[in-house]
Amino acid sequence: MGRLERAPQRYRRSIPAIGLSLERGTPNVREDGYFYVLVEGEVRGRFRTMREAEAMYKELLKESGYKPPEAAAAQVDPGREAVERYLDELGLYWSESHKHTRRGGKTMYRG
Repeated sequence: MGRLERAPQRYRRSIPAIGLSLERGTPNVREDGYFYVLVEGEVRGRFRTMREAEAMYKELLKESGYKPPEAAAAQVDPGREAVERYLDELGLYWSESHKHTRRGGKTMYRG
Protein backbone atom coordinates (compact mmCIF):
# COMPACT_ATOMS: atom_id res chain seq x y z
CA MET A 1 0.00 0.00 0.00
CA GLY A 2 1.23 3.48 -0.84
CA ARG A 3 1.33 6.36 1.54
CA LEU A 4 -1.71 8.63 1.44
CA GLU A 5 -0.90 12.10 0.21
CA ARG A 6 -2.73 14.75 2.18
CA ALA A 7 -3.01 18.35 1.12
CA PRO A 8 -1.51 20.66 3.75
CA GLN A 9 -3.97 22.66 5.80
CA ARG A 10 -4.55 26.23 4.79
CA TYR A 11 -3.26 28.87 7.17
CA ARG A 12 -3.38 32.64 7.17
CA ARG A 13 -2.45 35.27 9.74
CA SER A 14 -2.36 38.89 8.66
CA ILE A 15 -2.31 42.52 9.69
CA PRO A 16 -4.06 44.35 6.84
CA ALA A 17 -3.08 47.80 8.15
CA ILE A 18 0.57 47.19 7.22
CA GLY A 19 0.05 44.51 4.54
CA LEU A 20 1.92 41.81 6.48
CA SER A 21 0.77 38.18 6.29
CA LEU A 22 1.88 34.64 7.01
CA GLU A 23 0.20 32.12 4.70
CA ARG A 24 0.17 28.53 3.54
CA GLY A 25 -2.03 27.03 0.83
CA THR A 26 -4.01 30.22 0.15
CA PRO A 27 -4.77 31.70 -3.27
CA ASN A 28 -1.95 34.23 -2.73
CA VAL A 29 0.76 31.56 -2.52
CA ARG A 30 1.55 28.19 -4.09
CA GLU A 31 0.07 25.06 -2.53
CA ASP A 32 3.39 23.33 -1.96
CA GLY A 33 3.18 22.93 1.83
CA TYR A 34 5.57 25.80 2.58
CA PHE A 35 4.83 28.82 4.77
CA TYR A 36 5.21 32.19 3.07
CA VAL A 37 5.73 35.61 4.64
CA LEU A 38 4.31 38.37 2.45
CA VAL A 39 4.53 42.16 2.66
CA GLU A 40 2.07 44.04 0.42
CA GLY A 41 1.61 40.83 -1.62
CA GLU A 42 5.36 40.41 -2.23
CA VAL A 43 6.96 37.18 -0.96
CA ARG A 44 9.67 37.97 1.59
CA GLY A 45 10.35 34.44 2.76
CA ARG A 46 9.51 30.78 2.16
CA PHE A 47 9.88 28.33 5.04
CA ARG A 48 9.32 24.64 5.61
CA THR A 49 8.28 25.10 9.26
CA MET A 50 5.89 27.51 10.85
CA ARG A 51 8.39 28.36 13.59
CA GLU A 52 10.87 29.78 11.08
CA ALA A 53 8.13 31.69 9.26
CA GLU A 54 6.80 33.11 12.55
CA ALA A 55 10.28 34.35 13.46
CA MET A 56 10.48 36.39 10.25
CA TYR A 57 6.85 37.52 10.62
CA LYS A 58 7.50 38.82 14.14
CA GLU A 59 10.74 40.48 13.07
CA LEU A 60 9.00 42.35 10.22
CA LEU A 61 6.17 43.32 12.56
CA LYS A 62 8.67 44.69 15.09
CA GLU A 63 10.54 46.63 12.38
CA SER A 64 7.30 48.20 11.15
CA GLY A 65 6.60 49.71 14.58
CA TYR A 66 2.91 48.87 14.21
CA LYS A 67 0.77 49.30 17.32
CA PRO A 68 -2.82 48.01 17.30
CA PRO A 69 -5.47 50.68 17.85
CA GLU A 70 -6.78 51.14 21.38
CA ALA A 71 -10.08 49.46 22.07
CA ALA A 72 -12.83 51.84 23.10
CA ALA A 73 -13.82 51.43 26.74
CA ALA A 74 -17.37 50.24 27.11
CA GLN A 75 -19.73 52.45 29.08
CA VAL A 76 -21.26 50.33 31.84
CA ASP A 77 -24.35 51.34 33.78
CA PRO A 78 -23.95 49.93 37.32
CA GLY A 79 -27.72 49.68 37.87
CA ARG A 80 -28.29 47.76 34.67
CA GLU A 81 -25.35 45.49 35.43
CA ALA A 82 -26.77 44.68 38.90
CA VAL A 83 -30.18 43.83 37.42
CA GLU A 84 -28.62 41.61 34.74
CA ARG A 85 -26.51 39.83 37.36
CA TYR A 86 -29.63 39.24 39.51
CA LEU A 87 -31.58 37.86 36.55
CA ASP A 88 -28.67 35.57 35.62
CA GLU A 89 -28.48 34.23 39.18
CA LEU A 90 -32.26 33.77 39.28
CA GLY A 91 -32.21 31.85 36.01
CA LEU A 92 -29.37 29.67 37.28
CA TYR A 93 -31.26 28.95 40.52
CA TRP A 94 -34.41 27.87 38.71
CA SER A 95 -32.51 25.86 36.11
CA GLU A 96 -30.88 23.81 38.87
CA SER A 97 -33.83 23.71 41.32
CA HIS A 98 -34.83 20.23 40.16
CA LYS A 99 -31.61 18.93 41.74
CA HIS A 100 -32.70 20.04 45.23
CA THR A 101 -36.24 18.70 45.44
CA ARG A 102 -37.28 16.50 48.34
CA ARG A 103 -37.63 12.87 47.51
CA GLY A 104 -39.85 10.31 49.14
CA GLY A 105 -43.48 9.76 49.79
CA LYS A 106 -45.98 10.58 52.49
CA THR A 107 -44.27 8.43 55.08
CA MET A 108 -40.72 9.60 54.45
CA TYR A 109 -40.41 11.92 57.45
CA ARG A 110 -42.70 10.16 59.92
CA GLY A 111 -41.05 9.01 63.07
